[in-house]
Amino acid sequence: MFLRYLPITLLLSGIVSADSHCKTTPYDTTWPSDSDWTALNQSVGGALIKTRPVASSCYDGNPFSSTLTCDTVDDGWSSSAFHAGLPESIDYPFWANNSCVPPSDYAYRNDGCKLGGLPEFILNATTAEQVATAVRWASARNIRIIAKGTGHDLNGRSSGAYSLSIWIHQLRSIKLDSQWLRPSTNKTENVAILGSGNNWGRAMEATAAIGRILVSGQVKTVGLGGFIGGGGHGPLSSHYGLAADQVLQATVVTTAGDILVANEAQNQDLLWAIRGGGPGLYGIVTEFVLHTHPIPSNVVQTTLSLSMTGNDTGSSAAASWDAMALLSSALPDLMDAGVAGFGNAATLNVSPKSSSSVIQGIGATFTFFGYNTTASDIVSLLNPIRARMLQSGNGTLSVVIAEPIVFPTYLSFVDDLNDPATPVAQISLISSRLLGRSELTEISLGKLRAHLQDITKSQVEGGTAALVYGLQGGLGPRQVEASMRGALTPAWRSAYIHLISSGTYINTTDTAPQDALATAAAWVEEHKEAVWRKWAPGTGAYINEANPFNGNFQQDFYGGNYDRLLEIKDKYDPTASLYVRSGVGSHKWDYNLTTGKLCRK
Repeated sequence: MFLRYLPITLLLSGIVSADSHCKTTPYDTTWPSDSDWTALNQSVGGALIKTRPVASSCYDGNPFSSTLTCDTVDDGWSSSAFHAGLPESIDYPFWANNSCVPPSDYAYRNDGCKLGGLPEFILNATTAEQVATAVRWASARNIRIIAKGTGHDLNGRSSGAYSLSIWIHQLRSIKLDSQWLRPSTNKTENVAILGSGNNWGRAMEATAAIGRILVSGQVKTVGLGGFIGGGGHGPLSSHYGLAADQVLQATVVTTAGDILVANEAQNQDLLWAIRGGGPGLYGIVTEFVLHTHPIPSNVVQTTLSLSMTGNDTGSSAAASWDAMALLSSALPDLMDAGVAGFGNAATLNVSPKSSSSVIQGIGATFTFFGYNTTASDIVSLLNPIRARMLQSGNGTLSVVIAEPIVFPTYLSFVDDLNDPATPVAQISLISSRLLGRSELTEISLGKLRAHLQDITKSQVEGGTAALVYGLQGGLGPRQVEASMRGALTPAWRSAYIHLISSGTYINTTDTAPQDALATAAAWVEEHKEAVWRKWAPGTGAYINEANPFNGNFQQDFYGGNYDRLLEIKDKYDPTASLYVRSGVGSHKWDYNLTTGKLCRK
């Protein structure tokens, strides 16, 4: 298949020392020449792409010769699907140093069209062999390597300056096997064998066609690789665990260019790391073998909404926090009864008539759903919670349970969750925590209320802060068999709620991203992370939706697994070619968005 490829001795000519202080950049004399890159392109069958920012067409002269019109770029810029279909583009350009952002996007400081934080070259991979050739070549030359599937990453881990990007978008094979033999056992599993470039929408449609379903993300355009590497939660997690808990086997290309199969019979340490030990760190995953589950016969969904009412807005605001604490404390029991879902809450400023001061209350809308159930069953579980919330408000609150919707198929339920699609290309620095019974039901409601008020503090005086509740823990993660558990932070095994807090202001228009992020990160560390450590000191956070500048990321993201993961990282990536912020081994490095340089500390 690869007879036309250049001899490996030619490919490895010009190798530089792997222990250089900084990763090589185009400003270094050791950076490969144009002829070197041409040789690499020939060796991978013409699959190498020189990065061409798509919004180049929106600038005079189209400096990078983008093939899309500026109108097309403007129309698609807020769409995750648009960015997923492009080799270089990511959902949140702030993480790429606002590189070549369309001038029409006034939410970002415009510094013209340049590569900036985007990769120098991109491999449009269609085979694991191509990936092996490219990463071996780049590692030998001390060039940073990144991986991009869909570019959906909230913390910009699928982009990086002066890098070679491995774009796995074309690795979209799908094979279903109901009798897959589990290595080192005599057991068979019902699995989906998926190229890592698939997104969850494609994968779910394939398995649903034969009455099976995957533990997937809620958003269909999200890809498999980074999602699984960080753990991966979704609508079925509270029943079956996280996506990382479903991995039976993975094919991984190491930075040395080795194509390894990791399962229970071989490369077990690599399999353990792939199962939730962080994405983009140990190699490029080209294929997953994932356990599938019987598809639900129906999904029943309803909402519960909390709002303030009445004339005494001061009493209503105070009561709203009591009701929010009551609801939060009730979630573990609700989940043990089979209910899943998510919730959105936001602070609201009110002005009591008896005072000139402004106080904050909170409002919320929770979406609850159950599988293989009835509308009356799910409402009967929610009614006692609603009654307690109303009682706490003493007539000053409105708590409404909507008429349930019964979806006849799981896919119709997921389609509804994705309509309309969530816009992207905006940014906020979030902070999050995994919370269990100890943090929700085994403390007084007064303490719980105080924690909720503390974590919704806004950086802007009088500003709004929001909470996002994910009901993805509980029995599912806790009951995952020991042999399927990997490096996923142990905090998931006792957690019920994944709680995200916003309220951080990032100056995206007047300040360089490096400086704006540093300012926001310092505030989050003092006013968000400190609250979590007081409220839930022994838990942790979900790495894919957390503060990437967390000062205690080794413990909060990886639990007690960090040291072992570091050994595995050094074993399979000895050249430290793969770097992501807050990833394993990142404590040894400093990445400067302004200069683009990645250097050892």
